[in-house]
Amino acid sequence: MPGLVTAVRWEMIILLGGLMGVVVYKLLTGGMNLSGLLEVKGGVDDETFSPARSQMLMATVLAAMYYLLQVINNPSSTSIPDVPTPLVGVLAGSHAIYLGGKVQSLKDQLFSKQSQKDDGKKKESV
Repeated sequence: MPGLVTAVRWEMIILLGGLMGVVVYKLLTGGMNLSGLLEVKGGVDDETFSPARSQMLMATVLAAMYYLLQVINNPSSTSIPDVPTPLVGVLAGSHAIYLGGKVQSLKDQLFSKQSQKDDGKKKESV
């Protein structure tokens, strides 16, 4: 049984290392385009800096790094460390802020389309 655990561990290391290698290769050769990653998309103010996207990216990266450090500091072969509740709260709050911004922009778009329709009806009746 210890041989199976070792084989699975090496298989995961190879799989994740290979995935990381493919992503880094694609980034360096231009196969993955990261331009516009932190810009507003599909709205009135298209291609402007998005604070919601940047805070969500920062919170996610920092949370992932914190958890990775927890895994490295606790090299147990039987289990991985539990995710701390405050970490889940930080990620949930960060994503809620991002989604709240999405809902706000959708609401603004719907109201601007409705006001345009109302303006068109007023012009037709005059």
